[in-house]
Amino acid sequence: MITLPVSMAKAKESGNPFFIELYILQLRDGVMRIAATDENILYNNEEYTAVPFQRGEVTTSMDNLTDSCEVSLGDCSYELLKYVIEGFDFRGCNAMIFRIQYPDSLKDPTIAQPVFAGYIDEPSYSNGEFTCKVKSRLPEVECPNRNFRMACNSEFGDAECGMSLAEETMPVISTASNTVTLEKSHDKNYWKDGVISVGGESRIITESNGNTITLNVNFVQDITGHSATLRRGCNKTVEACRAFGNMKHYSGFPAIPFESNYH
Repeated sequence: MITLPVSMAKAKESGNPFFIELYILQLRDGVMRIAATDENILYNNEEYTAVPFQRGEVTTSMDNLTDSCEVSLGDCSYELLKYVIEGFDFRGCNAMIFRIQYPDSLKDPTIAQPVFAGYIDEPSYSNGEFTCKVKSRLPEVECPNRNFRMACNSEFGDAECGMSLAEETMPVISTASNTVTLEKSHDKNYWKDGVISVGGESRIITESNGNTITLNVNFVQDITGHSATLRRGCNKTVEACRAFGNMKHYSGFPAIPFESNYH
């Protein structure tokens, strides 16, 4: 069974309540809210952007351990899709799918039914259709051991790292391609490897100097005059940790010996 996106005008014409599926994607650089409809939905004081997703049936693996469902989006341009994916990091991020009843749930947000929750995996694009799977995280075994790798194991700003994310919100003065001029100035590369978020879109900051920041890719929307939220970040290298003066909390390995073969 496939759940199709809702055509709002047609559904409203019937005069009867109908169901809408909403998606909450917990990305590494922010939260994205999506409605499987052809117009935006304001639910529980949050706006869900209309994206005509269709969802397949929830399936169970042969060993009855892993549940998953497939989500697809048709008639999309590869260039636009690539552009969006460069700005949003989807793979491995949590996704929650739930169903609301229109229009009753808009007045009473408790009228909602969970459909599926898991993480995003196996994105693919073929013949104008983007598909991905949402896979259950259960069963999931937590292992406290560190990975043997050169990059830091901690998440920037968590308890092990100890650094402050130093999140700030300020107006955008102007934009030019992938550079943004902000109202407030900071030291050179203060925001480097951090994230800027405006109106549901987020971008990685590759460089900052004074009140100007450079992004990995420019915003789809015109953000001039909007309020932007900036959060500091780290590329998890020894050099970055040393620049922060935080080497006592570095949880990677500055050097890893290479494997040697003797005959």
